[in-house]
Amino acid sequence: MPACGDSRCSGGRLRSDPLLRDRTAVVHYYNGSVVEIAQIQGNSEYLKYMARLVSSPEPQDETKSLPQHIARWLPISDAWLRCCRRWLHKKLGYSAKDDIEIISDLLRELKDSTEREILQVVDRVAVTIPDLSSLGQETINAALEDLGLWTWLGDSPYYPKRLVEADAVYAANGYGLCKNYQNVFECTDEFYISFANPAVLLVSFSRHLLYTAISTPIYGEALAIVTNDEAQVLDFKVGLDRLLQDDSQVLWDRLRRQLLVLPRECEFIITHVLLAGESATNPRFLAVLKDALAELSPILSSDLKTTVANSSRTLNPTFAAARGAALYARRRQEVQADCEEPPECEIMRRQEQTRSLGRQDL
Repeated sequence: MPACGDSRCSGGRLRSDPLLRDRTAVVHYYNGSVVEIAQIQGNSEYLKYMARLVSSPEPQDETKSLPQHIARWLPISDAWLRCCRRWLHKKLGYSAKDDIEIISDLLRELKDSTEREILQVVDRVAVTIPDLSSLGQETINAALEDLGLWTWLGDSPYYPKRLVEADAVYAANGYGLCKNYQNVFECTDEFYISFANPAVLLVSFSRHLLYTAISTPIYGEALAIVTNDEAQVLDFKVGLDRLLQDDSQVLWDRLRRQLLVLPRECEFIITHVLLAGESATNPRFLAVLKDALAELSPILSSDLKTTVANSSRTLNPTFAAARGAALYARRRQEVQADCEEPPECEIMRRQEQTRSLGRQDL
């Protein structure tokens, strides 16, 4: 990575950057403290949109409203065309909102809640997403653009273009983090010599759905340029609300079967089992999960690392992905995207941090 010019130092007094992840927001302050800010319940439009993503195998890119060869000759913005499409949909009795607006509305609620809590303007964020082929990063970026928000993802060839939920939870639990994150190449080199080949099973359980994913971080590195998500399972029929409402053993058995699907199909030895989601600490769910893991013990690592057994003493799974992405945003604030800073930049930041803490201005 080339050296930055003398004037290319990241600012010392870094604003707090929340993660706006699937209905949760977290702020990671400069002094290292982490605050869980907000949790927003998804409305019916959002839940229908998520269900549509599961049934659609291809990305639904709504960022472009006209074919390129037509848009070249018409000076019409995509935002104006989406407005016209909303009007037409409303007249025809369809939903007036497109996918971008559904996401944008959710992010706006999180943004407003965060700004009220921290008394600062939020202008740059990191957003995690489930690794679904039908959910493109372009859709998320368009929703952020509608809100006037910048993202820490995709702004540099040296850093990730997207941040998937499994990777964020992996990082939030302290795995795959390099010591020298100020230099992206030296950071990666820390893992090349380890010869680690982790396979992470993420189990995310909420009121409305079960989402499981298997991720294989390259050499065990979290928040890397490339993250391999091998497979996912998403089931809206076994969310906690549905299970408690029907109290059917058939549904609980279905939940258990879904928990077994990915580990049985995975060609790797599972080394980590990590929890996420607002309902992941439900006692009955944990009992089912532990029973499923006991059946899987022959294909689990003998040195299995998990947040299941001691879930009451680990970080809150509701905000696990948000914490991981907030950590990524915090680190990205301290380094340039395309060059390596001279040593005096770190000295300058520490001086600014000391002055800021003295004024309790984080």
